[in-house]
Amino acid sequence: MSAVDDLPNAVPDNWLGAIRPGGGGARGGNTPTRRTPGTSATRGQGAEPAIPSASTNAEPTAGRRAALSPASSSEPAALPDATAGDAARAGTTEPPAGSATAFIPLERELRAVLPPHDGTARDCVIRLDALRRYFHGSALATRDDIVVGSPRPELELAMAVGGVWRPVRGPISDVVRQVRRLGPGAMAFVLTKPPGGEPHGIALRNHGGIPLWLETQAPPGSRVRTVPPPLVDARVLLVAPTGRAVAPDAGRFGSVDGLLHPHTGSGYGWHFTRAPGNGGRAGSSVSAPSAPLGSIFSSPGQALRAKGQDGQPITVVLRDIVCRAMPGTGHGVAFTRDDSFQLTGRHHIAIKTLPGETAHDAGGRTRRPAPRLRLDGDFHVHAEGERGGFVVPLRDGTRAVLEPREFATVLSRIERLRTLAHTKPDLNVVLLSSGDHDAKGAARELFRAGINVTVLSNDGTVSQLPDGSFGVAGNRGWSTYQPGPRLWDWWKPRHRRLGVHSDGNINNITFFETHLPTATYIPDADPGAEVPLQGRDKRGDVTDFFPHEVVRAGLTSTSTGRERTNGLDLTADHEELLPDMAGDLDRMTHVIRTFPGEKPGALRRVEWDGLRAHDPHRRLVEVPWQPVELAVTDPRTGQRGTVRVGPNVIVAHGHSRAVRITIERGGNESHLSISGDTLMGLLVQLPEFQRMYADNPHSPFLLLICGTAEDGAPVLEGAVQAARYLSLPNTFIGAGSDIVLYKQTSGPLLSVMDNAGFTISSRVHGHEVKKTHARYPAAPSAGDTGLGKHSYRDHR
Repeated sequence: MSAVDDLPNAVPDNWLGAIRPGGGGARGGNTPTRRTPGTSATRGQGAEPAIPSASTNAEPTAGRRAALSPASSSEPAALPDATAGDAARAGTTEPPAGSATAFIPLERELRAVLPPHDGTARDCVIRLDALRRYFHGSALATRDDIVVGSPRPELELAMAVGGVWRPVRGPISDVVRQVRRLGPGAMAFVLTKPPGGEPHGIALRNHGGIPLWLETQAPPGSRVRTVPPPLVDARVLLVAPTGRAVAPDAGRFGSVDGLLHPHTGSGYGWHFTRAPGNGGRAGSSVSAPSAPLGSIFSSPGQALRAKGQDGQPITVVLRDIVCRAMPGTGHGVAFTRDDSFQLTGRHHIAIKTLPGETAHDAGGRTRRPAPRLRLDGDFHVHAEGERGGFVVPLRDGTRAVLEPREFATVLSRIERLRTLAHTKPDLNVVLLSSGDHDAKGAARELFRAGINVTVLSNDGTVSQLPDGSFGVAGNRGWSTYQPGPRLWDWWKPRHRRLGVHSDGNINNITFFETHLPTATYIPDADPGAEVPLQGRDKRGDVTDFFPHEVVRAGLTSTSTGRERTNGLDLTADHEELLPDMAGDLDRMTHVIRTFPGEKPGALRRVEWDGLRAHDPHRRLVEVPWQPVELAVTDPRTGQRGTVRVGPNVIVAHGHSRAVRITIERGGNESHLSISGDTLMGLLVQLPEFQRMYADNPHSPFLLLICGTAEDGAPVLEGAVQAARYLSLPNTFIGAGSDIVLYKQTSGPLLSVMDNAGFTISSRVHGHEVKKTHARYPAAPSAGDTGLGKHSYRDHR
């Protein structure tokens, strides 16, 4: 085979330079013209984005742009913590410096003051008063317009500090600024009542100069926040560090008592059962036992159709369903009797898995391409599923099964979810279930109920890692459902799968983790890869391509008693000589030297036919590789033994500066020229190469590519550098000029023209060592040998 003279030069070190530290990152700037394959590469799957929002046509806001980027292997340093993510989603400023260190002691104090909340009792104002008693001591009875024992605990709280509730006219940040200005120990009690929702009370405390929000009904360990929940129709009661109420700044707050004209619905947080004997006083200890007569549902008396444990139809009332607030810093509910999942740590991240692998198995595999997916859920729901519906526990100790339509009705009645959906139109709801659940049906019914959210749900068994991240076993991944076209009263959700490894990346990950476990980088075979493969077309334009598009053929040998892959043909010529050469390569013992200036047309077949018997010019020399002993099992006897095998061979067209490959895209074939390091980045991702390496991992690589070691050997140098970076220790052998294969009955002969011989690059004691082979040390010219100059193009 001869060199391809019209092959464009490849971009030097374009693949290896992009993945090595300090390599310059993305390579789009290497050339002014760049073409991408677009949608033609259909077998791969793109790098994972964040979960798309329900409104896909809108430009992402500044607070959301970071969430729309892929979660890469460097993510631990780039991901914001859960608190910062909440701040971004709420449209607030970043958490103040030092807030994280202030969490721990304050959480410890709250744990001593407040008992755990059962998830249903509406006792938030009672808990606020418990904070007031703990931080400020006895009450200041300065008002006489209410009496002790009032069924309005929020009024008793105002009386205890000697103040009045004021409507908040401006942004809640005005309250934060005034609490910060009042100094450490200052507090603000805030009551909120969303339209159509249940009332709620929270606190803001200046803790060591840092304003922190206190959610008293949250689980212990997650009560301190840097951002508040959505505050609608808010009333505020400001308290100085002395425990006495202070007037708010003028202009931003109402001038009348915010509770003189309260809402006509339920009072703030007082619907809970008090212990016998305390007279129902709001000032009683918050630790008094309470029965969950309240509910987190907006319509707790609504009845639903369901199936009982025996499969018979029953009627279930919302207040009878066990629904718990999920522990942690995020928003969510669990229809379970225990806390299987927590919204703590990195709960906004999902770990990808391989087939047959659990999330715990994959948790530490950070070198994988796109190992994580950003969930960015605004509201989480945990409900076990089974065929036919979702399982919900009931307060009488039994359970019921709700069909997707009824379960969607339950979700639509969760007040916190309704509030978030009202304030954030592109809400992401994460539905966690370990059973056979119908997430698509639930999403469709939510859309019919007028709640336009993106529903994200696991497609397999989901589990949570100690750092808070989730994972779905067996590469099952996640599915998203968004509102799609509406046909009369029927919604067809748009479906998309996320968080799964493509077949190409499964092969890459398995190959590297099995055979090259010390490699610090695993290539990404998918469209959208951070470091794609690139080559130049015939116009010189840089084009991205993917391993599955490359036209190639595996070469095999049966010298060991079974067929094994020992070569890879990238020429796309379907040359019959190449399979014969690969099949006989294990028994090749000699190569042929040539003289300076000797070209393929000057070779005489009659001389080569008799070389083994008559070799006056000592052309035959030993092959430039050392045979490798390979352990084999005799298929007939089952006995173990060893055989000596030759190198693994890579065949392609090319010259000293580039290698030519052929890609098939849309039914059309085109040629690209690639550099040596890109060649290596391609090879390790091809299944044929992976099988070849698995069969014979210690053999050298013979690069039958014309001129790979010529003119400074840029192709050979690039291939070796990329191989070493990917932790391949094998020896590489390249030809210094055109290569000739000569077929004989005793086996093929291999030669390199113009006395160029072979260049051998090996790793010896941590250093790269090169030497040449099959060259005449001081050879006469071709005209002095008497060989003649007859042209024989067919050297077989």
